[in-house]
Amino acid sequence: MKKIARLAIIGCGTIVECASILSLRRIGWLPSVLVDNLPLRLDLIADKTGRKSRVVKSSNWQSVATEFDAAIVALPHALRAPIGAALVEAGKHVFMEPPLAMTASECRKIIAAAHANGVIISVGLLRRYLQIACWTKALLQSGTLGEITRFEVREGKVFDSDTGSGGLLPLYLYNGGVLTSVGTHTLDLLLWWLGDVRSVKYCDDSEGGFEADCILECGLTSGANGRIELSRTRNLRNSARIEGTRGFIEVHLHNNDVLAGSPNALAFRSDGMSPHEMKPQFVAELFDAELKDFRTSISEGSQIGVSGSDGARSVELIERCYTTRQQLIQPWAKAVPAMPLDPNVAIPTLPRRSKVLVTGATGFVGGRLVERLVHEHGVQVRCLIRDVGRAARVGRLPVELVPADLGNAVEIDRAVDGVDYVFHCAYDTRSRRQNIDGLRNLIEACANHPVHRLVHVSTFAVYEPFADGPLTEANPDGDRSNTYVDTKLDLEKIAFEEARNRGVAATIVQPSIVYGPFCKPWTNIPAEMLVFGDVILPDQGEGLCNAVYIDDVVDGLILAAVSPAAVGERFLISGPQPVTWATFYTEMARALGTKPPKFWPYERIADANHGIVRNIRLMATEPKRLIKMVVKWRRVRQVLQAALDIMPRRFRTLMTNYYFGPGRRRAGEIFLPSRQALALYRSKAIASSEKAHSKLGYRPRYDFQHGMMLTGRYLEWAYGDIRETSAPGRNDSPSKDTLASAGNWNRLSL
Repeated sequence: MKKIARLAIIGCGTIVECASILSLRRIGWLPSVLVDNLPLRLDLIADKTGRKSRVVKSSNWQSVATEFDAAIVALPHALRAPIGAALVEAGKHVFMEPPLAMTASECRKIIAAAHANGVIISVGLLRRYLQIACWTKALLQSGTLGEITRFEVREGKVFDSDTGSGGLLPLYLYNGGVLTSVGTHTLDLLLWWLGDVRSVKYCDDSEGGFEADCILECGLTSGANGRIELSRTRNLRNSARIEGTRGFIEVHLHNNDVLAGSPNALAFRSDGMSPHEMKPQFVAELFDAELKDFRTSISEGSQIGVSGSDGARSVELIERCYTTRQQLIQPWAKAVPAMPLDPNVAIPTLPRRSKVLVTGATGFVGGRLVERLVHEHGVQVRCLIRDVGRAARVGRLPVELVPADLGNAVEIDRAVDGVDYVFHCAYDTRSRRQNIDGLRNLIEACANHPVHRLVHVSTFAVYEPFADGPLTEANPDGDRSNTYVDTKLDLEKIAFEEARNRGVAATIVQPSIVYGPFCKPWTNIPAEMLVFGDVILPDQGEGLCNAVYIDDVVDGLILAAVSPAAVGERFLISGPQPVTWATFYTEMARALGTKPPKFWPYERIADANHGIVRNIRLMATEPKRLIKMVVKWRRVRQVLQAALDIMPRRFRTLMTNYYFGPGRRRAGEIFLPSRQALALYRSKAIASSEKAHSKLGYRPRYDFQHGMMLTGRYLEWAYGDIRETSAPGRNDSPSKDTLASAGNWNRLSL
């Protein structure tokens, strides 16, 4: 029997935890050495090996170089190439997580060193192990489609997941955005299938940071032309369509699915398999296959699987793209046909060269605030983030990204040091304690440093349920049996009382129904409901929606930061006038090109939404429904919240995502408003911004017509692909948004 190479893992990040180490256990090739400078990551991976691996708590793999023959390099992008080159020069076989390197010259150096030292270098481009990828390759080589003339690739997913270790690492290590992370795999398939690229025109949305959306227009040496679109902010088709002179094919990029094709393409068989006979492959199978090939390559002394030269091709194309980059302008950022409401109103600004800290910068309000501060104010912006995985949009900008936990007083004090203004936009839906402790830590840090103003973002929901008529800051507090209202009211109390006691100039802003590009509760979720089914409103939808466009909210936040009269006060921020809920959803449906909302009598919704028989049926078909219903009981909710608060953050995230998180959307659903939403949709309350007008000079600049015009452009851009694939009978929604996250809707499947 041939001797199995001794293996080291260098870099014990999330990919190793969730995939590599599990595959190595399955194929019987546990590492003898683990190398990482983060003790917690090392301990976690060591536990998964049964503590049979030597642990090196530093980046100095040379100290144990005699104890391994091959290495898996799973370090952040910017660190891989130097380590990989050093390993092959030391005579070690290397498996590199993609991309192989950040530049073509680094790739050539690694490959040349591997040839000179007679070692194997493999790259983890695991999509090549998909049956659909191999079948497509064989189809194209067979000439069934004739001469290839055109291709289109669209791949995108809302990138807002916890990377586990990402928040602990310096952000400069994440060199590259969606083109480097997702594009490495996508472009590799394209080059493998269709050959080299002759010309490329590339644009992305980076403004000094890491791009979240990009477009490539490519001409191939074969003469074919095509377009590739990649996104971290949208759920796209995730498919490749290839057209030839005798037929076409469209295949999924992740699953073994043929989405469409000409008859001759659909009849093609490769290795005895037609596209209709392919079975699903779990990602674990792909990791197993590539690591088996790496081990076999070492054992037999010849390359099997994806070589270093193969891995270098996509890197070379990515480098060409970045070298010729042009700015991508998003549709809603272009000038609208008509001016916003009252163009003579001056846009408020912060003093130039101010330093600003924004918490919750990866969210909707905080993210747009950061964009406006960068584009219009000439200030230095520091963004407090918990994990780099959620920073797809804010990471595009020339800002300082500071990984920190609001619950950590030392980290918050360090983040506040040197700033003039603090905008507190963060809110954790999973932990009341995190919100309370975070605000207290922020107030304490502001007291320790010469901060001019702390602006705390609350909500007009603190007055729910609303009485009909004018709604002002003088209205009584809302119903504290609602956890969200209860927590927000307590935060307002802390923001005033503790800030006053510590000598911090604090202001509270209470936005109403905020909508606009990238808004989850009042743009994205309504859009997806309209795309996938019927949205039901009570009566004729004549209740009033106090809609306010996001840029008006940002104006209100900035006015609250610079106005002396704002200290110690709270301000409702709403649009120029409310619209009916029927108008709100109808205009959104018009922008999407979907059916408008439907109207049921209040009594019919109440009966359909809360009947015992219905609840039993839903629980039978969706067991998690029972958990969601039980936690509506206040005492149970308090006990569950206390339990979640003492859980490690990563485990807490997994628990809440499982029980309250995403369910796949199915076309043909009926979306009924919950009891709380029914009260909102029937209310005739009119949120008044008169106090903000008189004390701050606030005047909304966008009426609903102009705000929805911009939002409509975003909806077409963001949901065009989903709309095309949401025909009844399909069950392929890629959305991570969840109806439950809005807290306002229940699903009734037809």
